[in-house]
Amino acid sequence: MQNDIARGNLQGTYLLSVSLTPAGVATVTSAEQTFTVPGLLVGDQISGINFQGAWTVLVDVVNFRVVSNNTMGLSFQNNTAGTVTPPAGIYLIEVNRPSQLPLPNGIQ
Repeated sequence: MQNDIARGNLQGTYLLSVSLTPAGVATVTSAEQTFTVPGLLVGDQISGINFQGAWTVLVDVVNFRVVSNNTMGLSFQNNTAGTVTPPAGIYLIEVNRPSQLPLPNGIQ
């Protein structure tokens, strides 16, 4: 009897705790800021980010991505009538690393 073992194409999922200090975001705009995150690789996929504190400003995280090795891009959106600075502190980042590149274009 043969056992088929279902497996995905991820080498691993990592939860990182990173200290970030975002800059101010101008009024009624969306802007990407870059941050150093040691160990990130091109091809990694960031699946979530969560600030570990009180979010007390009217600015939203609207996108996140790996820009280059060791660099994360984080986009903030400010819909208010003045410049707003996202909170500085510890952010949890979930990273998925594929087991191989290029990724398949279908499920086999």
